[in-house]
Amino acid sequence: MYFDQIPLFNFKEHFNTATPFHAHLSKDVHGNIKFELLEEHMNLTMSYFDKLCVEKNLNPIFHHFEDQLVGILSDPARALWKELLYNTIYTHDLGKTNPNFQYQKMNNHTHQATLSKNTNHSYFSALIYANHYLNKVLSFKGKEQHLLFFSLVFNSYIISKHHGYLSSFPKFLEEISRDLGKEKPHDCVLYLESFGSVINKSGIIEQSYYKVLTELKRNELWQSIPWIIYGRFLFGLLVSCDFYATSDFMNGPVQNFGTIKDINNYRMAFNQSLITQNIRKYQQSRNSATGSPFEKDDINTLRSELFLEAEKNLLKNPNESLFFFEAPTGSGKTNTSINLALKLLESDSRLNKITYVFPFNTLVEQTKSSLISAFNAVPSIADDITVVNGITSIKSLTTSGEDYPDGELYTSEKKRSTDAEKCCTDYEQSLLARQFLHYPMVLTTHVNFFNTLFGTDRESVFPLAHLANSVIILDEIQSYPNHLWKEIILFLQDYAQLLNMRIIIMSATLPDLGQLSLKDALPVPRLIKDPQRYYQHPLFKDRVSLDFSLLKYNRETILDKLLDKIIETSIALENNPDFVGFENKILVEFIKKSTALDFFTRLNEKLISQGINRDVLCMTGDDNKAERKRIIEKVRTGKNLILVATQVIEAGVDIDMDMGFKDISLFDAEEQFLGRINRSCKKKGAKVFFFNYDPADLLYRNDFRKQEYLTIQDQTMWSLLESKNFTAFYDIILEEINASKQAYNESNIENFARETLWNLDYFALQKHMQLIDDERQEISLFICGDPFEIDGILIDSSTLWDDYVDLLKNNSMGYAEKRVRLSNFSEKMDYFIYQIPMPKYSFDYQGQIGDLYRCERDETFFPNGKFDRNAFRAYYENNLFL
Repeated sequence: MYFDQIPLFNFKEHFNTATPFHAHLSKDVHGNIKFELLEEHMNLTMSYFDKLCVEKNLNPIFHHFEDQLVGILSDPARALWKELLYNTIYTHDLGKTNPNFQYQKMNNHTHQATLSKNTNHSYFSALIYANHYLNKVLSFKGKEQHLLFFSLVFNSYIISKHHGYLSSFPKFLEEISRDLGKEKPHDCVLYLESFGSVINKSGIIEQSYYKVLTELKRNELWQSIPWIIYGRFLFGLLVSCDFYATSDFMNGPVQNFGTIKDINNYRMAFNQSLITQNIRKYQQSRNSATGSPFEKDDINTLRSELFLEAEKNLLKNPNESLFFFEAPTGSGKTNTSINLALKLLESDSRLNKITYVFPFNTLVEQTKSSLISAFNAVPSIADDITVVNGITSIKSLTTSGEDYPDGELYTSEKKRSTDAEKCCTDYEQSLLARQFLHYPMVLTTHVNFFNTLFGTDRESVFPLAHLANSVIILDEIQSYPNHLWKEIILFLQDYAQLLNMRIIIMSATLPDLGQLSLKDALPVPRLIKDPQRYYQHPLFKDRVSLDFSLLKYNRETILDKLLDKIIETSIALENNPDFVGFENKILVEFIKKSTALDFFTRLNEKLISQGINRDVLCMTGDDNKAERKRIIEKVRTGKNLILVATQVIEAGVDIDMDMGFKDISLFDAEEQFLGRINRSCKKKGAKVFFFNYDPADLLYRNDFRKQEYLTIQDQTMWSLLESKNFTAFYDIILEEINASKQAYNESNIENFARETLWNLDYFALQKHMQLIDDERQEISLFICGDPFEIDGILIDSSTLWDDYVDLLKNNSMGYAEKRVRLSNFSEKMDYFIYQIPMPKYSFDYQGQIGDLYRCERDETFFPNGKFDRNAFRAYYENNLFL
């Protein structure tokens, strides 16, 4: 074990323990107060740290950090570095010896409060830690002393923030430099070691630190990323183990860390699925006389080839951390990625979790169904697959009431209630599992994933230790803001190497982000050596033909031409026998919601006027969950229909349309749209028409791809899109990104490393790496109307609102139970919620919770059954004085 033989801070030797110190107190359901001694809590925290190291195989990861950050140190210096790290966890609550904390927070009147009345403990813990180890650090000389000193100050900062978030480092440095150079604060009076014995000049710590930092900036610029990751990882471990220990005292032991215990069960289930069996039969047929399970020109032959090539190339690079997987839409990427994840877990026994990361919640839900099917719907594995996002209920974990005998602490009402759900649901463990991702297979969003990598608060970093030794599938990475692509690849490479992650980046339009790596970085292995082999195959290349003829019309005339062309196409699909297998489904995409709604109305009117019977649907970002679900289901099962939509349809919506019409935007977006047309690759004659109406500039601020010469307004881009030559397109983008990062402006990447990363400015880093830079102020409307059915249950929106308000007002319910129940409500309420810009007009509402307003439905602002934010505004502006 990595920390074997590493000494712990001797609590009894360095503190006056004549009177006991308490770390926590709690009341059970009978009103009995239970106290936890401080030393018991510290020991329990270390117990969970040791358990986490075993469960998550963290010991090799500490070796990675040691080699990367302080590899030049001698063995004695390395031993001290380990001691500093290990005791960061152990000493985190030493400041609870503060008499004020004991007297006021712990109701421990064996201690007397000091005049300061300061009950803080986190900063005093850091102060004691730094004071205790400073002598040991200064016993070394030169470079070794500098690195150990830097580590000591950094670790102290992490301790000081363990009940808050990673905020201002300079402020902390100023305070600790001042306090270590003077007499012991009264709040540390029970700490026996003296202050100022080594550092007797206020400010000397700060001066020394900046001297070391200047040297690091000059000589080790890109070591800043490993140090940033080290700090977040250490912060995550500290707050996690502290939380586990506190939860243990309050509610009982944490039983399950949610790791994959036996990969063989997953492999067996995956191999038993019909898709996998046919792929393996095809594999055998290539090397023997046995016949292929697929007919000639069956797309499954191509999918099998891609599956087997990716597997082969992965096994050639068993020690790599990062992989690129580029393949066409409809080529079976999800099924292939599952196999790749299983192969990685089989090749490295340290790996014990799979995490899928998607740009949209719709993709998350879709992929869960696909994964369950891929694992042959084996119940135990299906239960391991858990969605974690902002709209899905917290997964309920159950327990028997017998697990909570009298005298132990449990959540509110757990023993007393006769309600079946309360008896069975363990709210504390359910919430804990969600906060820490205690699930073997997690499906989440890009935003959640980036929050774990770059967020500054405790709950953001809770899952970080559980991402260590994980296989992570990143889907549609091109949807990230491309002005961040360089920073993203630099951080992903170091995160993967340090935390032993295996990251597979996959997409149908995949930029070679390896071109944005540092000069000495090794190439990222591509699991498909020649993607054009698949893109150029007739099944994919000829799946959809492209028509640019509508681009010749100007903005004033295009919508009329578009109406005529759509109706003409729909009639042709209905009457032309050449369109074999077509169901007369047409998709029309606009950039702006208002344009889509207006066109939806005009199309309906024109079809009716011409006596043409078509089911015309409309889907925008303003639709609630129920409306989106209804539309998608109708599109999947219906015929003779036209769907007018915004870009919410491009990715994450599993529909198969016959023909498409698209307002041009980004090159990548055009391909994503093409992926909604003839997904089955079984139709001959599917086509997409491109037109130009709304400008895409406002939608894609700071995006290099929005430049006109890089869109299909430029004819040179037509051939690239037709030939699926994304490499040529992205080479231009990546060159521009590299140039912008080297320019002498705010985008300069070295300046970012020097001024943000090396200054440990975690808040600035979080802001810099935000995926969604949306400064629009919006409110949410909960619109009550007639009851309707959701998943077989009739939901009354008014009752749902009232019950939600009652739950929020319930102050007797335990925190964990309330969080779990609120998440259940949020999932249902999402069906009734619509977003509008912060109104500058008055509107009638019947209740308010924060920025959520309860309103009654009026058909005036649901023209054609669609919520229209402009109609909502007009309704209240026109009726304000009535």
